[in-house]
Amino acid sequence: MNGPLYVYLCYGRSPAAERELRYSLETLQAEIGADPARVAVYADRALDLPVTCVDAAGLIREAIAGPYRHRVKPIVLADALKRFGRPCVMLDLDSFIRPGFAADVSRALDQGAAMNFFVRRDPYPDLAAFETELPHLGRYRLDHASAVMLNSGLLAAAPAHLPLIEDAVALIDALWRAGHRRHDLEQFALAETLRLGGVAIALIEGSFEHYCARWARRYMRRKLRRRAPGARVPYSKARVRLFKTYWTFRLAMRKARTLGLAKVKRWRTT
Repeated sequence: MNGPLYVYLCYGRSPAAERELRYSLETLQAEIGADPARVAVYADRALDLPVTCVDAAGLIREAIAGPYRHRVKPIVLADALKRFGRPCVMLDLDSFIRPGFAADVSRALDQGAAMNFFVRRDPYPDLAAFETELPHLGRYRLDHASAVMLNSGLLAAAPAHLPLIEDAVALIDALWRAGHRRHDLEQFALAETLRLGGVAIALIEGSFEHYCARWARRYMRRKLRRRAPGARVPYSKARVRLFKTYWTFRLAMRKARTLGLAKVKRWRTT
């Protein structure tokens, strides 16, 4: 099979998540074609989708059994690399694809791996000295001068990178056991093990939109609830800013009215 496998993870009962999945898939298929063998969806329930569906209920249940749920992402990616034996591109549900994405992915995989965008250097400056043993990389010591965090809304890797993805899971678990309880451990661990493994990590941003910020997600979820089948959602930073301004004003007015009514009620009862 030519080209990488595109992988989604969908679990839980949120209708918003399934709407996001369907929209992201539509935009992806507009770029790569509608061959069901090009896309796999790992899910904990049956989904009526024109893709390869993987019954991952047991895998997901085991992966999210602990307090840090995001470890499920590298676990699913590792399973896909083993199961399908080909390069895999894992995409978060809250994303959509622009033209040129397939070419960006191909270039990245030719050179190494890919993630979404740069987050920050030395992501945990307050973290004390930390060491652990990883299954493949061996002894790991946190180096504040070299550590970086990259966003994992997109993660492209080849089967040769499987040991490093497995090490990322081990690093997440070791950090959590040591009391380092951060919400973005999986982003740090994936970037860190790939870096230490000598893998070149390309950043794919322009052709891949990951609307993970709070107001961007609110904007998209509202639009997706109302969109006509097959329609594209107009998206830009300016539209999100206008949406935020409008709803911030409406919520402020609602709060002011509520406070005003409460004051009138207190005045009438005194």
